[in-house]
Amino acid sequence: MRDKPSDLERLIHESLEQLGWAADATAIAERVNRLNIGLPLEDEFSIICGWLGQCNLVHKLDQQQYPTSSNETFQVPDLLANFNVRGASNTTVLIEVKSCMGNVLSFRPDYVSRLRAYGKMLGLPVLIAWRRYGIWSLVDLDVFTKAKKNFNLNFNDAMRNSLMSKVLGDFSYTPQVNSGVHISFKKEKLIEVLKTDEGIQENWHMVIDDVYFTNGDNEQLRYLSPIAQQLFHSWDLTTTESHSDSHVIMHNIIDEESGMFAHMALTRLLSFHGREDEVHWRHHLQHDATISSISDFRRGIEENLKAGIIKYIFDIEPVNTPAFINEI
Repeated sequence: MRDKPSDLERLIHESLEQLGWAADATAIAERVNRLNIGLPLEDEFSIICGWLGQCNLVHKLDQQQYPTSSNETFQVPDLLANFNVRGASNTTVLIEVKSCMGNVLSFRPDYVSRLRAYGKMLGLPVLIAWRRYGIWSLVDLDVFTKAKKNFNLNFNDAMRNSLMSKVLGDFSYTPQVNSGVHISFKKEKLIEVLKTDEGIQENWHMVIDDVYFTNGDNEQLRYLSPIAQQLFHSWDLTTTESHSDSHVIMHNIIDEESGMFAHMALTRLLSFHGREDEVHWRHHLQHDATISSISDFRRGIEENLKAGIIKYIFDIEPVNTPAFINEI
């Protein structure tokens, strides 16, 4: 069971703001819990921004507006962030964070107008961060096109115009097939032999006497830095065993060639380190020890590239680069 949140009062207040003072106790308790475990998308995206290495600052914007009439003109986005893009440390943007499982993200014209009005008032570009099936894209609001009524963006165009790599420092990488980590267990003492319906089962007392890595050419590697080893924690490995009279070797290898974005690897790494099925994003916002322990992920991937474990690293450019980046 987790400890009481240090900012429980703020969570209760935020829940009441969202649900209204007439909400029942059960609804409030559920909302407090959702806020505490970091289900709001902006928590997840904020951590991704910071972890990828080009973000100087990201924080939530208070969306309680006054006077009330301002709601008709302005829409306050979720986040304000400052990035180090192309060596410039003052690239500040506004980010609205969305999740949509469908193939099209659709905004009403008045909603788009209010977001643009807020960005124009501050002289800052408005970006839309969209998560679909665990994959994030980040696009300029101007990429949305007017359909019959709403402003729409399909997922294909979102990925083609994504600024995740350009602005945040995201990248894609592809491991080599047969790369993996192998653990050798030495048989020291036979404990018992059992007869089962499937044959004979032997129980041994064993010790680990060797751990090694392999690259795509099946060459054995005796050393990888801790950050380079994180690759194997972020990937779905296939496990097999080989047996001899003296040893059992567990082979954990990559058996198919496919790519992954670095920001997707972060979710898997946090799940691995926290032994959790669902990442507690808000906890990591407040306590970043685990995040710090897996920093420099890019450096680890580049080390694996030299070792023959990684086949490709891609820095992905958008098809259309927004004006605010071209002006840098």
